Amino acid sequence: MRTTADRGRIYRRCGCRDTHRHQLGAHCPHLLTDGDHGAWTFAVDVPAPRHQRTTVRRGGFDSQDAAEAALRRFLEGEAGGFNADPNQTVTDYLNTWLRAVPQ
Repeated sequence: MRTTADRGRIYRRCGCRDTHRHQLGAHCPHLLTDGDHGAWTFAVDVPAPRHQRTTVRRGGFDSQDAAEAALRRFLEGEAGGFNADPNQTVTDYLNTWLRAVPQ
């Protein structure tokens, strides 16, 4: 697992299931032996409204470098004021944006 700028995690996971039909995810034994098994994913903790924290996960990348580039783009967007929280309201977004715009 690799991190970018001390924020976010990059890892591989798959959709394999055990005998009880539970998804193995990042714990699949094939991930260690087969380099083409699974897809690369990134996860990053972001602040959410009301002083909570949310983990944003995006997956399906073909390579570790592609997942790292996507994480970097996500963090750049966050630094520019874009909040990818799916629960963020338009009001929350506009209030954040108005506070960031110089007057």
